[in-house]
Amino acid sequence: MVDTTKWVLFGATLVSIVVIFVSALIPVAYQQALVNLLVGELAAITLAHSAYRVSSGKQVSPFAGSVAVLSGVILFLSPLFIEPVDPILSVMFAAGAVIVVGGLAGVLGRILGGEEGRQTGAERISRNAGN
Repeated sequence: MVDTTKWVLFGATLVSIVVIFVSALIPVAYQQALVNLLVGELAAITLAHSAYRVSSGKQVSPFAGSVAVLSGVILFLSPLFIEPVDPILSVMFAAGAVIVVGGLAGVLGRILGGEEGRQTGAERISRNAGN
C-alpha cells in the first residue's frame, strides 16, 4: 500500500507541475493562467511533501492531503467558471481529477495504511529482504 501511495502521489505531483506550465502552451484567459499557476504550485508543493513523507516512512499530513484534494477540485472546476473552451477544459478536467486522486490516496493511505505506513523505508526494505 505504501509503494502504491508513493507512486500515485509522485504522479499527481508531476501532473500538477504540468498544470503550472500548460498556460504557456495553450492560449487561455489571464484569470485561468493565474489559477493554474497559483493553485498548481500549491498542489505541487503539498503532493511532493506528501510523497516525501510516505517515502521516508511517515504518514501523510491530513492538512496536506486535504489541501491537495481542494486544489484538484479548484483546478477541475476553474475552466467551467472562467473560460469553458475545449482544449483547456479537457486538460484541466483530467489534471484536476488526477490531483484529487493523489490527495485522496494520501489521506486514505494514512487511514488504511496500518503498520506498514508507520515504518521507515529501511525497515520496509529489510523486512522484504528477509532479515
